[in-house]
Amino acid sequence: MKACHFSALVVGALVAILVLAEPRAARATGGEGSVPVHTARSQTSGPTDPREVEAFFDGLISRQLREGHVAGATVAVVSDGELVFAEGYGLADRERHEPVVADETLFFPGSAGKLFTWTAVMQLVEEGKLDLDADVNTYLDFEIPRTYSEPITLADLMTHTAGFEEQFAAQLAEDEQDVVPLREFLIRYMPERVYPPGEYSAYSNYGTALAGYIVERVSGVPYEHYVTDHILEPLGMEQSAATQPLPSDLAADLSKGYHYEDGAYEAKDFEWISNAPSAPVHATSTDMANFMLAHLQNGEYGGTRILQESTALDMHRQHFTHDPRLSGWTYGFVISRENDRRIIWHDGDSARFQTMLALLPEEDTGLFVSYNTPFDPRGTLSAFLDHYYPLEEKPPQPPADPQARAERWTGTYVSMRVAHTSPQKILNWIDPLQVEISKKALLLQTPFGEQRYVEIEPDLFEQVDGERRLTFREDDRGRVTHLFWGPVAFFKAAPYQTLGFQLPIVAVCLAVFVSTLVIFPVAYLGRRRSGAAAPSRAACAARWLAAITSALNLILPIWFLLSLLEYAETYVWPTQTVSTITRLWLLSLPLTLGIVALAGLAWKDRYWSVAGRVHYALVAIAAVVFTLFLSNWNLIGP
Repeated sequence: MKACHFSALVVGALVAILVLAEPRAARATGGEGSVPVHTARSQTSGPTDPREVEAFFDGLISRQLREGHVAGATVAVVSDGELVFAEGYGLADRERHEPVVADETLFFPGSAGKLFTWTAVMQLVEEGKLDLDADVNTYLDFEIPRTYSEPITLADLMTHTAGFEEQFAAQLAEDEQDVVPLREFLIRYMPERVYPPGEYSAYSNYGTALAGYIVERVSGVPYEHYVTDHILEPLGMEQSAATQPLPSDLAADLSKGYHYEDGAYEAKDFEWISNAPSAPVHATSTDMANFMLAHLQNGEYGGTRILQESTALDMHRQHFTHDPRLSGWTYGFVISRENDRRIIWHDGDSARFQTMLALLPEEDTGLFVSYNTPFDPRGTLSAFLDHYYPLEEKPPQPPADPQARAERWTGTYVSMRVAHTSPQKILNWIDPLQVEISKKALLLQTPFGEQRYVEIEPDLFEQVDGERRLTFREDDRGRVTHLFWGPVAFFKAAPYQTLGFQLPIVAVCLAVFVSTLVIFPVAYLGRRRSGAAAPSRAACAARWLAAITSALNLILPIWFLLSLLEYAETYVWPTQTVSTITRLWLLSLPLTLGIVALAGLAWKDRYWSVAGRVHYALVAIAAVVFTLFLSNWNLIGP
């Protein structure tokens, strides 16, 4: 792996799994002082003509495969209770030149499959076996700690407001033998509760896996069997499975997943997962069309009901938002507005597959698109909406000027979906949001590029040339503490907390460590050649201690960065590697204390020249600062 690819790989991984964004994350932006374009719906028939829909996607997907170096894709469009269009594009297996076939080739929808878990929960609620407002501990054979006075409920899990910190360990596994059984996973890798339940939306794979285990406990059958018997089979999803490994009759139809780099495609046959309910299915696009139709028809498909109409309607309505003026969550779906249409959707990302499932309930239309090579599907949804549900522009209204209050809002904002207590913490700080003010626009620097917003109400901003909105929350002293960007929450970070502030300081520390490994040998050779008297044993011990600490603090960061590279490509958190690194860094604590003590003795007993003592003092300071840095990012520990 070339070192220059580190930033792109890590940021690409984090965009996929750390920032849950609304479908159109980055609309085109206007110039300085641009204002939002107020729009009205254009009359359209929607995607009703199969031939026209085919022509649209033939052009769009073919171009994406070519320009995005995507091996293959699969698409399904439903409208007015019918499958309008389904097609496969490109290759499911490049080596064998096997094409993607819409009704045969299975793709991995990733987190879009969470909708099966939430559907299963609603089925059991409907049967009276689950209560969405009950403490989840009621249904478990182990306990979620009672960190806060309020219990976590299933409603909290379904709106991602349970308050868990982020946790990546063991979610994806390299091989079948690395898959941890669901109950063991939930106990061994239980994240800390870091927010009161119901207060902030912080997307949680763990929370979905917990809900899936509750389905298993209450139904009395393994989770995958429940989904098969109560969702897949009733919907006629015969070319889909909720088991791993796949049944033998379906395994041969699974598309390989690809990663493209430097002109070559790296293939993987299957992506294993321990918290299966968070990404439970492999399916064809035509089978996913059946699932979309069932939800668009409020629980019914082909004369069979998987949910009663009232249950489905309740599942699809908004149950949480950070602000009534912003979009939020249904029970399981994200809500957004684009082209003045209400969309409920869920995307899905793994190391090699990316997926979008989006429903427009008022238009009775659904889109499913999945790629077997990393490629952002949000642009496909936006192109679909712009083509079939365009908007007619109306004269814009002049926005308020936020310049006078800019200082309140400007700063760095970090996703609430963050690890607090583990070494995974640093991943969430690699590419935070940055807020700046320029003339009449608020500038939001995001992983998707720069977006421009203007204030349309006090503290409410709307995207220029778009419909996304954001607002801020203040504490009782009037200080901005949070940014709410659509359904996603971010907290405001102090400048000293950011990597941008800390890394230059760390770079200086590393330079001091390098100088130690250069200066000490040079000084030793100089004494040998000049015949100077050997230093005291204490002085020798001091330099050996500094050399060992410097080597440790240079080797371990390189090892840790290599582990991040591995994670960025596979999404498999290197648990054992990182654990070894953090244990070895424990050695830095006594070593650093020893250096500090010996630095004092060096000045007291005049071990070396003044320059030598100053350098040793700098080594001691660098070791202390670096240890504090490691502690802040949870990189020291058992």
